Amino acid sequence: MKIGFLGNTNNYPFIIASQMREMGCEVVLYIDAPANDTLHRPEHHASNIKYPYPEWIKENFSLRNAAFTHFPNIFLRKLLRELNTCDAVILNDYGHRFKNFIKPSVLSISMFSGGDLEIMADYDNVRKMKMVNPKLSGVPDFIKKAYAVFSVNQLRKGISKASLISYFPKGMIPNGEKFLSEIFRGKSFSRFNHFHIITEGFNYVAPPENKIFRIFSFTRFMWKTPFPPGRTIYENKGNDIMLRGIALFLKTYDKRLDIHFVEKGLHLQESKNLIDELGFADMVTWHKEMPFKDLKYHISKADIVFEQMGKHFVSGGLYAMLMGRPLIANARPEIFEPLLNEPTPICHALTEEDICNWLHKLTSDTELLYSIGKRSREYVLKHFDIMNETLYFKNFIQEKLAN
Repeated sequence: MKIGFLGNTNNYPFIIASQMREMGCEVVLYIDAPANDTLHRPEHHASNIKYPYPEWIKENFSLRNAAFTHFPNIFLRKLLRELNTCDAVILNDYGHRFKNFIKPSVLSISMFSGGDLEIMADYDNVRKMKMVNPKLSGVPDFIKKAYAVFSVNQLRKGISKASLISYFPKGMIPNGEKFLSEIFRGKSFSRFNHFHIITEGFNYVAPPENKIFRIFSFTRFMWKTPFPPGRTIYENKGNDIMLRGIALFLKTYDKRLDIHFVEKGLHLQESKNLIDELGFADMVTWHKEMPFKDLKYHISKADIVFEQMGKHFVSGGLYAMLMGRPLIANARPEIFEPLLNEPTPICHALTEEDICNWLHKLTSDTELLYSIGKRSREYVLKHFDIMNETLYFKNFIQEKLAN
């Protein structure tokens, strides 16, 4: 089979494309991110991918141009010709709308990363984004509003033609469920619940014997409401809860911590200000955004890792669990425990008191630290291996083609 991939948010599609190639499929993957955009470039994720790319990975910076992605039949004919030679396409981000320009005989899977449904399929949110877009400052308001409606309609139409939807489990993001319901208008559709990561190359690493207990969090700082247009409340990471919980622990137990954060997120400066206000800035080391190999290094050097405490869900923190690190986060047990039929090993925390209590337990009990870390790895290997998603896609496409 030949499978085309368009849209590569957080390298998630790249991982599935790589695994499909290993299974014998012919694959073509388009990359639009510039060289310094480490989140969406394969060479920053996988050590076996070097730049310039192998033939199956194609750069196309025109995909960053809104006019080109809205009218690929005019501006991106060569790309469309390539996709039309595929048996199936797996679409992400702006890629969903390309199904409108691809032959009906080519199967499509709409694989969502979050904002491509929760934001870009939301008429109100897209309208607000167009109204404040500096590139459209000279455009009359009525044209901006019409452009927003056109953009959302085109995206929704492409999604409605998908043979399979790959999205987060039901109940996790209510707005996303609402938009899917509107897009399919009561028609049934095939769906896969995705929340997976690549597990290969992430070996268990025993916690280091740090003289000062070391914390690491690579979650972006996004917590101060109201959020600007183009963002939803479900992106709230609750970093302020984490910071206040750390401060409560320091005050209650009079222990020092070695705290490591990554400088990224909409509310980075507000977070630094809050840390100053809470009085533990001298314990914090800040790191620039980093490629995956450096992220693995910092996880291995930490005793525990923090993830989101807000209305989002654990994602990158799964890598820390895979390496045997206890993870303090809002585990969303109301979603995952019934779905997976297993209690979560995540140190579930919703309040600063929860965080303080977990820090006290984990800094005081080495046996507990090791035990949770090992259980965490087993849990991720069992339920979150992205190979499960790749195999599902491959089998789904084969069945559809056979029929």
